[in-house]
Amino acid sequence: MSSLMENLHERAEELQAILDGITEPLVLIDSGFRVRRVNKATLEFSREPDFPSTLGRKCYEVLYNRTAVCPYCPMKDHHENESDFDAQFEGKGEVGREIFHVANDQKETLYLDFFPIRKDGSIVSIVEKISNITRIKEKDEENLRIRNLASLGIFISGVAHELNNPLTGMSLTLQNLMNNLSSMDPAFFRKRLEMIKEDLTRAAMIVLDVISFAKPDKLVTTNADIHETIMKAKDSVTWVYPVLSKNTEWEILSEPGMTFQFNPVKMERLFINLFKNSLQAYDYGEGKIKVEVRRTRNMMHIFVEDTAGGIPEDMLDKIFSPFFSKNKSGIGTGLGLSICHSIVREHSGELTVRSYDRKTRFKISLPLVQPKGN
Repeated sequence: MSSLMENLHERAEELQAILDGITEPLVLIDSGFRVRRVNKATLEFSREPDFPSTLGRKCYEVLYNRTAVCPYCPMKDHHENESDFDAQFEGKGEVGREIFHVANDQKETLYLDFFPIRKDGSIVSIVEKISNITRIKEKDEENLRIRNLASLGIFISGVAHELNNPLTGMSLTLQNLMNNLSSMDPAFFRKRLEMIKEDLTRAAMIVLDVISFAKPDKLVTTNADIHETIMKAKDSVTWVYPVLSKNTEWEILSEPGMTFQFNPVKMERLFINLFKNSLQAYDYGEGKIKVEVRRTRNMMHIFVEDTAGGIPEDMLDKIFSPFFSKNKSGIGTGLGLSICHSIVREHSGELTVRSYDRKTRFKISLPLVQPKGN
């Protein structure tokens, strides 16, 4: 018998040595929330002097200096007089939680893993593993700040570049007018004024993009014709970008009278952004922009398709992100598709994209009736 006891004692010491070799706190907790076993790292975490000072005490008291079960504990609804944790872990394996913890007036971020231990088909105890991920979270937050600053720099640079083009055009046109006022005929003067007006429109659209992204307006809808909105967007794009759209063919597969509830001004801006995106992708070359409208029982589906080369697969999940642009020249605000996504979301709709066979197809799905409160 003594040999058996010595063997068991030796095995227990081996197990404790293995546990103490793990640098993260490990705690064995029974169904009464009592601590049954800990490793050395747990003593350091809980600032307890030795193993006996932790055993038999409540886990929430030892680990987190609480007087009741922790609110983030997956077993918080478990009653201490129940013999197992079956109800709390039904159909689950291990459970994880990320929490904030204050130690020595310092806020830490911890990740808690709870591993159920079964005996005779029931979960009689839990192993809780505590990982301090404060430094990892701080590094992630720092990387996020750096990415945001880089994105902000790209955004500001893009806005400045975009605004510089129309402002330069207006400056040169005004200078030309001032130098030729005495000899200028009315037709020439009118043409130069139209050029200034065009540049002003471009600048206003850029500013409107930035404002809409930063502070979206409250959605006001009316019963409007989507065909009319699409045609107005097409006319606006070809008027503002006459050279860019010169070699572009349009195929509009819709008919007047396709009315439903939406905001025509915002929806026109959505199509302007999508059309401009396709024109820029063609890069002054020949191509076709195809727009198709399909009506189902409860939805209106609009497809906008171009054959300008498609979008690489690794970019498809990024194109609706703010500041992202696939423009090879690196110019532009990178807000166009993000604004499109916001407008569709405001209308309780869905905007998706597919790219195949050098084609890009955007699908806008909008409910025929806006939900109440939208």
